[in-house]
Amino acid sequence: MTITRRKFVSGATGVAASIALVGCGREVETADVIVIGAGISGLHTARLLEKAGASVVVLEGTSRVGGRIETLFDKPGSPEIGAADVGTIYNRVLNAADELGLEVEQWPSMTPSYWYHFNGMGFTAKQWPDIAVNDLKGKLRKVAPSGMSTHFLPRPLPLPTIDSWLDEEYSNLDIPYGRYLSDQGAPAEALKYALTGWQFDSLDEVSALWQLRMMKWSMFGMEKAFETGTPLRYFMKGGMSRLTDAMAASLASEVRRDHWVESIEQDRDSVTVRCRNGSKVRGRYVISTVPLTILRNITIEPGLPPLLDEAVNSIPYGMGTSILLHIDKPYWEADGLPPNFWTDLPIEVAFVNPSPVGGADHLWVFTTGKTDLSRTDMTEDEIVQFTIKELNRVRPSTVGALEPLAFRSWTRDPFTLGTYASRGPGQPQRFAGVFNEPVGRLVVAGEHACVRHVGLEGAMESAEISVGTVAAKL
Repeated sequence: MTITRRKFVSGATGVAASIALVGCGREVETADVIVIGAGISGLHTARLLEKAGASVVVLEGTSRVGGRIETLFDKPGSPEIGAADVGTIYNRVLNAADELGLEVEQWPSMTPSYWYHFNGMGFTAKQWPDIAVNDLKGKLRKVAPSGMSTHFLPRPLPLPTIDSWLDEEYSNLDIPYGRYLSDQGAPAEALKYALTGWQFDSLDEVSALWQLRMMKWSMFGMEKAFETGTPLRYFMKGGMSRLTDAMAASLASEVRRDHWVESIEQDRDSVTVRCRNGSKVRGRYVISTVPLTILRNITIEPGLPPLLDEAVNSIPYGMGTSILLHIDKPYWEADGLPPNFWTDLPIEVAFVNPSPVGGADHLWVFTTGKTDLSRTDMTEDEIVQFTIKELNRVRPSTVGALEPLAFRSWTRDPFTLGTYASRGPGQPQRFAGVFNEPVGRLVVAGEHACVRHVGLEGAMESAEISVGTVAAKL
């Protein structure tokens, strides 16, 4: 990305990264731009600003960098508890890895098949059409539960490109997703199967326009992989955290860890950010990249404009909890069934994931949405033990095959309070232009502010847009 900006000057018109004395003598750190959050979006923002000549201070509320990227280097096989893979169309992510001397490898070829458990019975996809617990009718009896959410979608998808969701022409698709599927012919008994792995309380909590946008992105990736002959997915050799760790290490100024932001105060010439530990940083601009669920709890003075305030406080976030289990022995070889799970149980879904360092594989159990176990009153240890007991109960071959490895509730985590940002009905186009642009001296950026891309790539895209708008004003 090329950034055009006026040359920074010192004195009254610029703020160097330094320590200044104010008022009663308390020290306040100063910089051209303050970046809140050291996830991939915040780190990319800081690196771009420094390349443009700006002085930057990055404030991170936790004791580590990476945000929703975290490799557990202290666990067998260094499993990923957050983002685990990089898509073939994640060009910004791949370019950053290459620039920092990191390697990616093709995601191992692993079986995509599932063992299912619905309506009190376990079965395979082959068994599903003829078993008694299959409550569907006609041709639908042949559609496996894991395929129900996409079965009713039109072919091709109604959005021709990955950014068509922004066009007024497709605003008619901005209706509740459950209603959209019903309009496409999905009966109520089929829609309940689409809730497995769904990170929200209901299908109608998400706009069909937004969900179709996400699916178009996924299909775009598959098409590009096929056209170019490249792998659909990669993993970061050594672990995803190697990328964000390297990004942080490349900065001229060390990330301020354990700096949980509590307020952002703007005046005519500057903005002051205050942290819970009593520290303060003053800058010419501040770019917030933390999840909106966290920004909602930061005091902002003066307040946000009405539309942006509505977006920050109403955009829905998914709910989910990851339970990682070490695989002591391949249970699927013992019973001859697929290794992955797709169920209507509280544990919902589970996938055998590879180790980024070539060590032991692990089982990733992901409990989400209205059945997210973190929404119960169970403790972390109780959730893990419940998960293992539930797996053992419905699939005896797992007895003695699985051991607790790691736990992360994105729902309970005070620094995320959810998984990722979505859009409810009426929100996609209404909120399309409220992010990445300065509101006074504040810019709201991050994964939730992506435009053409999604996920890690969308987070980096937002960083580039926000840096471009701020750099033009410095």
